[in-house]
Amino acid sequence: MRICLIQAWGFKGFDGSNLRVYFLLKELLSRGHEVVVIHSSLEDALYTHRQFKCKTYSAGVGISRWDSYKNKIVKYIKFAIKAFLISRRIKCDAIFGISLINAFPTVFHPSAKKIIMYVDFMSHFYRYAHPQGVINLFLFKLSNFLEHFTIHRADKIIVITEELKKLLPRSCWYKIKIIPDGVDTLHFKPLKDTKTKIRQKLGIGKEEIVIGYQGAIEPHDGLQFLVSVAPRLIETLPNIRFLIAGQGSFLKEIKQMARRNNSSHRFIFTGWLPHSEIPIIMSATDFNLIPIPNHPATRGIITFRLMESIASGVSVIANNLPGIREIADESMVFFTDVENPEKFFNDIIKAIKTSKTQREKMIARAREKAKTLDWRLIAKRDADSIEEVSK
Repeated sequence: MRICLIQAWGFKGFDGSNLRVYFLLKELLSRGHEVVVIHSSLEDALYTHRQFKCKTYSAGVGISRWDSYKNKIVKYIKFAIKAFLISRRIKCDAIFGISLINAFPTVFHPSAKKIIMYVDFMSHFYRYAHPQGVINLFLFKLSNFLEHFTIHRADKIIVITEELKKLLPRSCWYKIKIIPDGVDTLHFKPLKDTKTKIRQKLGIGKEEIVIGYQGAIEPHDGLQFLVSVAPRLIETLPNIRFLIAGQGSFLKEIKQMARRNNSSHRFIFTGWLPHSEIPIIMSATDFNLIPIPNHPATRGIITFRLMESIASGVSVIANNLPGIREIADESMVFFTDVENPEKFFNDIIKAIKTSKTQREKMIARAREKAKTLDWRLIAKRDADSIEEVSK
């Protein structure tokens, strides 16, 4: 079968949906399918061609996740137009794209079956970060309209949770399949041998309690809620540290908040780390935090941070959201309400004071759950969906 994958971001680094497409591409090729990939940059197209020996195209648009919203929107539009023009020339039986930037050009193919996946809705994330102003309202409505446009034109839709499905029109539910996000359990696994070494490197003492966070730092990621309760946590537990590995447009504000409330001396900011180093930095933590707020943009999200944490054998404190609940329960995760400072503070203290035996039971149960959602198994389900609809 001839399959076209539209994926703006390449596979030299893993920082989002490209991780899922990477394993999907490997699975499709292993099944003997002829796969063509359209990337945004020439560098990414050449890398994929060398690594997978498949045909690739470049749209000639360099897109960085660190671009400003305005620059991203301009580049997204350019990529969508160029990917549309390239894909129309490709003869294929099925065409696949994730979220608006890749899904939009996908649904215009003249003959192929159109399979799209929505792991998030960019419009709602934008609305959370920019709730005020006529222009921002217009951009939200425009991007939301385009998202729904792609959904209606698709032959098959994959979403990661039942909760995310609720954001889609009911008239389209018949063509929806739910396949959750996964994790590379060979890469993310308990690394007890690295804990002492990485703590020493970061200047963290043996007896210090470390709450960690890894990933993007945007308003919808919720790190501001941790900074808000940090002074009380430090007062209650003077040996607590906060290890933040990530980058984003909101990082500057996060650091300023910590300085304003005199908690910055207990924070360590490593900046953005390569995918290969995340398991090592996780080994330095006692608890990983998933503080995403309760909002249409985030209710249906699982987050890679959750999956990678439970696979790595790290205790997790997560906001009590429906999407996360579809993966984990109280036997695996400490739930809280990050937008309620009093409850958030008390739940962190409660998690820290939980016995080591109980925490180990929770970690073991969560690790077993992660094994059932290894990316290789998820890729098989994604590939099955593409094969099914093309028949």
